[in-house]
Amino acid sequence: MSAKSILEADGKAILNYHLTRAPVIKPTPLKASGVHNPPARLASLHFPEDQTVESVLDQAEATYPWLKAPGAKFVAKPDQLIKRRGKAGLLALNKTWPEARAWIETKAGTEQQVEHITGTLRQFLVEPFVPHPANTEYYININSVRDVSTPEHSRSTILTLSGRLDPLHTRGWCRRR
Repeated sequence: MSAKSILEADGKAILNYHLTRAPVIKPTPLKASGVHNPPARLASLHFPEDQTVESVLDQAEATYPWLKAPGAKFVAKPDQLIKRRGKAGLLALNKTWPEARAWIETKAGTEQQVEHITGTLRQFLVEPFVPHPANTEYYININSVRDVSTPEHSRSTILTLSGRLDPLHTRGWCRRR
C-alpha cells in the first residue's frame, strides 16, 4: 500500500468544498443547510527560484485582498509536509499582514534544518488566525484504501515523539467510492 501526502492548503480546500456537498451517510438530527461553504481563505504561496520573494508577496496581496483587511490577524507557516513546525520555530501566529509578510520574507527561499533533514522553504500557507483553547484543536487524517475513505481525527498531535500515530478516533463516516 502506498501513501500520498498533500499540502495542508489543498487538504483544507478539499474538505471545505466537499463538507456541504457530500451526501449524508447516516440519519442526522441536523437540518440540511442547502448553502455551500464559501471558498476557504487560504493563501497558498509558492516561491520559485526565478522570482523575488517581494514580487510573490506583492502578487499575493493582489490575489488575496483579504490579507490587507484592517485588524485581520493571520497564521503563516511553511506548507511543505514538515513535521513539528512549531518546535522548529516555523509558525507565525496571531500576526498582522505586515508582520506575517516580514516573517515570510525572512524564511522564504532559505535553507532550513528540521531535525536531521535540510531543505529550502518554497511553499507557505497564510490563513486567518482563529483564537481557540488548545484543547479544542483537532488533527485530521483521511485514509483511502481502494473503495473506502475513512476520516480519522485526534485531539493530540498526529505524531508522537516516537513517530508513531496516536490512537485516532474514527467516526463511522466511511464512504464507498
